Amino acid sequence: MIPNPPCQITFVGMDGVEAARVEVRGWLTRLGVLTTGMTGGHVLIQAIEERRQERRYHVRMDLTMTAGEMVIVALDHPSNVAHEDLYVAIRNAFRAARRQLEVYREAHPIEAQAPPSTDDPLSSSHLADAHAIAPPPRLDSVDRLP
Repeated sequence: MIPNPPCQITFVGMDGVEAARVEVRGWLTRLGVLTTGMTGGHVLIQAIEERRQERRYHVRMDLTMTAGEMVIVALDHPSNVAHEDLYVAIRNAFRAARRQLEVYREAHPIEAQAPPSTDDPLSSSHLADAHAIAPPPRLDSVDRLP
């Protein structure tokens, strides 16, 4: 499992909602390997009163990638429109972020990881040299008594 990158969550025009924070962290987890190069981020959740007793939510994201580059999901992104449901607004913003992170990932492929150190006694090469353990027999190949 990939750990969640550090991300600040800010609420404007409304009180902070813990359930919304949990939702944002859940979406960060769902982005998985796309957030591998992410070093930090800021998610702004803004409540806007458009008419009397009608509230809509906007979500903006600034995701900081390695080398200080930014992936920004702004309010003008076609998939990131304001919505009257807070959780739908969060979902829309993260779907837009997924698309932008996929484009970023294509333009900035992650370098291959270095091979494990041979000094590490738990490295896979040392474990492979240890005696092999035979896999358990398959059930269909076990002799059965009549």
